[in-house]
Amino acid sequence: MDSEIKARGVNFLYAKEFIIRKYGEDFFDKLKTQISKEASLVWSGPILSLSSYQFEHFKSMVYALCRELKSDEVDSTAEMYAYIADRSLNNLYKIFFRLSNPAFVLKNYPKLWDRFFTSGIVTVEITENTTARIKFELPEIFLDWLPGACYGFSKKAVEMAGGKNLKMNEVSKKMLDDGEYEIIYNLEWV
Repeated sequence: MDSEIKARGVNFLYAKEFIIRKYGEDFFDKLKTQISKEASLVWSGPILSLSSYQFEHFKSMVYALCRELKSDEVDSTAEMYAYIADRSLNNLYKIFFRLSNPAFVLKNYPKLWDRFFTSGIVTVEITENTTARIKFELPEIFLDWLPGACYGFSKKAVEMAGGKNLKMNEVSKKMLDDGEYEIIYNLEWV
């Protein structure tokens, strides 16, 4: 059930900050009128980074933003998730990432995923000097959102560790026996 799929508060907190910083408070208020009353209440109230909220409320704001900007959902989600990744990682993580390499940083994807979501399994199948393969096992609600979020987060992680020019392509997507989906992405950078 989608209402049971939760995103941690850092997603909401830094997405709200991103929208307000980039487009202004009035624009954010306009977006809140375009989502459900329940979602608007979450976005209007105090957002606690350590709490979890319905992922569908998060997605509704992202898609209201994309509709209002008449922008591509993957690109807008990627830009927002690069911002969320940057803001949610403390200085110790950032220093650690800068002293490592992109492959090592991406090996930690499963731990980082758990900082943002309460469901889904992430496995890093391969990491090499300039390549990684990441497998997600997720509920259906993540499918349309994942490409942009994965790209934005991965791009930020790769760049923080000194890589650049990230390219991401979907290797496969299939429904599993339990009704969840397996999505595999290849990541390459220089």
